[in-house]
Amino acid sequence: MSLPAKIILSVVIALNVPLMMTAAIAAEIHTAGGAKLIIEWRGEFSNEERQKLKSWMDSVMETVRLLHGEPPRPEIRIAFKPYSSRSPVPFARVLRNDPEGVLFYVNPAYPLEDFVSDWTAYHELGHLFIPYPGIADVWFSEGLASYYQNILQLRAGLMTPEETRNRFQAAFERGRKDDKHTDLTLGELSPVMRERLAFMRVYWSGALYFMEADIQLRRLDNPITLDDVLREYGQCCLTGPGRQDGLRIAREFDSITGEPVFVPLYESYELSSAIPDYEPVLAAPEMDNILTPRSETR
Repeated sequence: MSLPAKIILSVVIALNVPLMMTAAIAAEIHTAGGAKLIIEWRGEFSNEERQKLKSWMDSVMETVRLLHGEPPRPEIRIAFKPYSSRSPVPFARVLRNDPEGVLFYVNPAYPLEDFVSDWTAYHELGHLFIPYPGIADVWFSEGLASYYQNILQLRAGLMTPEETRNRFQAAFERGRKDDKHTDLTLGELSPVMRERLAFMRVYWSGALYFMEADIQLRRLDNPITLDDVLREYGQCCLTGPGRQDGLRIAREFDSITGEPVFVPLYESYELSSAIPDYEPVLAAPEMDNILTPRSETR
């Protein structure tokens, strides 16, 4: 997986009306997966290509709902820009201004099946389950998106449990081999991740953080899952006032669980000088429940 080619960037593009035409952008409303999608066409697409991309979003949004039953936001901006490439979705950007969403660079020549099996949309939309925590905590947001990109594909039947486990192991190993900057903690490395080309350590340390948290939640006296925490967070706190950095989000997660799970892990991971040992995490018995195709299984 070539994450640097699909790096998530914030852009500022305003769109405040449901149907509009500008010199380069046409927009329309499309309902999918319980969300209102404001679809922007940033370039020339045939009617057949537009229908294919909307069908892709129908499938993607149903898969994203497998996280906790609801879309990450009730209104999501989805932008498509044509891009000649050797893959259906060479890269994408999260759009962080209201309404938040994703800009996808796409090669519309590919069949629908190739779009559905591409991981990009599951990763990008996974970002929208929490606020942007800032560049200093990019490991936190990229970790959540990277964790769920695999989990959601598993739940949708796009991967088997064995394939999912193998993908996690291979990704964590790439993170382990990304060891050029052990003089920097994860918290120090995150703001300079792009300059140092340290994507693997940052992304997959973050994914391991959320996997470990999901396991710990299932060991509580009153077991819950990371899905449950994100559902409650979406109802109480997602659109709250003020800047939401990673530590503040972790504190709110612990407030929801009533147990100190996320903050102690956050403090440990933030100070790590390499990706933590992932083997014991992947070997935890709770992983058998996590790696099931059905979202309701704990």
